[in-house]
This record gives sequence, structure tokens and C-alpha cells, in this order.
Amino acid sequence: MLNRREFALLSSGLLVPSRLAAGSGRATSVSASNRKFLFIFNDGGWDTGYALTPYWSITDAYVEPEAAPGEVNGIKFVDHPNRPAVREFFDVHGSRTALINGVEVQSVTHERCRELFLTGQGALQDDWACVLAGKSTHNLLLPHVVIDGPAFSSRYTSGVVRVGDAGQLPLLLNGGAFRLSDQPYQATTDSSEALADAFVERRTAERGDSFGDAYNQALYRIEQLQAWDDLNLEVDDNGCERDLVSDAGMVFDLFERGLTRTAMMRYKGWCSEGWDTHQGLEKQDQNFGDLFEYLNGIMADLETRVSDSGAPLSEEVTIIVFSEMGREPRLNSWGGRDHWTFTSLLMIGSGIQGGQTIGGLDTAGQGRPIDLGTGLIKEGGASLLPEHIGATLLALGDVDPDEFVDGAETIPAVMS
Repeated sequence: MLNRREFALLSSGLLVPSRLAAGSGRATSVSASNRKFLFIFNDGGWDTGYALTPYWSITDAYVEPEAAPGEVNGIKFVDHPNRPAVREFFDVHGSRTALINGVEVQSVTHERCRELFLTGQGALQDDWACVLAGKSTHNLLLPHVVIDGPAFSSRYTSGVVRVGDAGQLPLLLNGGAFRLSDQPYQATTDSSEALADAFVERRTAERGDSFGDAYNQALYRIEQLQAWDDLNLEVDDNGCERDLVSDAGMVFDLFERGLTRTAMMRYKGWCSEGWDTHQGLEKQDQNFGDLFEYLNGIMADLETRVSDSGAPLSEEVTIIVFSEMGREPRLNSWGGRDHWTFTSLLMIGSGIQGGQTIGGLDTAGQGRPIDLGTGLIKEGGASLLPEHIGATLLALGDVDPDEFVDGAETIPAVMS
């Protein structure tokens, strides 16, 4: 029997899905339209020379003592005894990971770089996650969920749902926000709840047939609502920082239940001290060690999950690990590193041709052009920009990049 919320949504048409397959309305094979995306944003501008990008060939670049070239599963990275989690990650998950170096974000201010990396176009545009969610062929209750971090949206704002860095969304849903508010409110009584439920039951019985196909099609959406009711979206922390494994667990819960297509998480560095190290480079050491420990935990959790399509969730989820900018390879006068327009990212999982490192930096520390088809360094090739990343992600999600990206091609070398 429908409850009041389900009845109201059904009556308004909000429960009618745009596409349902026979039976449960879910496909049993992995396809681009079923692909889900988790963005993990490292806020402040990470120093890729501490884990992702070799600096040995860059003129006058500072290279950390004991750092050594590492290669596991085709991934070339910076190995260091202080950060065993980096090697562990590539050892276990490198075959499903593409490391992309030398992407130029054409600014050195944090907010503008966030915008450029995520939209490739600038003000008042939708970011890649919002587009992927907004163009989904599935009718989702929570298309794009922002656990923490940035979101840029214009056309698809209605599909962006923020959990809130203090767990505001769960408080709104369970009524806790009213109890914490200094504004007066009147709670419903058990008798008024019972009267309302009885009314809904009568109206459902009276009008069920009049809904026709919409009524029958809504059953799957009702299942989604029921799945939503017992979700745990409480914010967790790990002492002095957000627990990324817990945050990812929330996202995977949403993915498993078919409620969400894209999600954004943010990592602010060890103990939330940030990545913006104009001095104090030891924070980059701590940050990368910490981040990759989290990534190992996130991947371990993902491997245990099953999608609402019936496939292993790991076969449907693409993870993008990125920062809005990189750090200048050479030290500044404070012994730190300033903002740099070139950065790196990891693309992991569904649809990704893993086991490869694409791109790199030249002797000046600037991005080297590549052949988009092979991923190999090529003089006269394409200089990587956020638009290439966005076009690739949209194509992986069965969205035509030409509608949202001006002049940039996908990177076929990354796509399996």
C-alpha cells in the first residue's frame, strides 16, 4: 500500500520513470548508460611530484630524498618508503587505472581552476558530473549527490543534491533540523498520522486503476523511495578529517540502490590541513600517504558491492581522482612550491583502459603533447586540457560530448 509521500508523488507524476525495461526496469548487462561516476577532489592543488609525476628530467626541479622511479602494472609513478600505500594501490588496482599527466588548467587561482577543470568552459556552465547526471536515461531520485566539494550547474541544478559538510540533508529528512532550529514548529501526533495514512489508503484503492500505465510503472520508483528511507547519510570523521571510506560508502549505497548516477567527494589533506603548500612540503608526503590509504579502502569496499542492475558494482563505477592544479616543480624562496597550471589525475574502473601512464612533463615542467589514440608522447600531438578529460567522461557515460565541449576530442587511449 502506498504511504502519503508516495501517493503525493505518484499523483503529481513525479514517480513516472522516463525509461523502464521489462519486469524490474533494469538491464542485466553493463552498458554506458548504466555507468556511474565518483569524483574525488583533492582541494588546494596537489604536488604530483610526490606520487604521480616524475620530476627527475625537469631542470632545477626539487626531488624528494629517497624518492625513486616506480612501475607497477604499467603505471609509472614516484615510489617512496614513506608512502607504501601508493605502491600497494597500483599493485592491486593498477590494471584498472590510467594515470594521466600534463593536463593544463589555464589559471593559477583556486576557484577558477576548479571551474575550468570541472567544466572546461567557465562561468555558468554545468560540470561533467552534473551533465552526466542530468543526461541520464534513468529517472533518478538523486541524480548528482555532493557529499562534499564543488559543483557548477546551470541547466541541471535541480538534479544536484548536497548532503552538507555537517550532515544537513539527513537532518532535514528525519526532522532533526526542526528540533535544532530556534523557530517554533508543531509536530504531528500519532492520531493525525494514522488519519492521514487511512485517507491515503482509501484514495489509493479508489484511484489505483485510473492511473493506468503510470501507476504500474511507478512501482519501481516506489521501491527506490523505500530504499531511500533506510539510507544512512550521517557524516563520519576520522579524528581530524573526513573519513573518505565512509563517504564513499554512502555513495556506493546510493549507486547500489539505483538512486544516483554521479557523486562528488572532497579530501582536504591530512588532518584537513590542505594541499596548498607554498611552504611545508612535508604535508604533501602526509597527504599522498593518507589519500592512497583511503583509496585502497574505497576500492576494497567497492569490490563487495552489487549494482541494482545485478552486475558487480565495480564493473559500473568510474572513479576520477583529481586536484584543481599542480605545484611548480622548482622550490620557492620559502622552500615550498607555488601554483602550477599543469596537473595529473587518475581514472579508475569501468570503461577505463588501465595499466598505463599517459602524458608527462618536459624539461621545463610543462605538459607534453600526446597522440590521443595511443596515449603516447607525440610532437605536434594534442596538448591535454580539461576539455579532453570532460569529453572522455561524457562519452563513457553515453553522452554526446559535442553538445557540451567546444573543440576538444575524447582520449580513445583511455577508453576500453
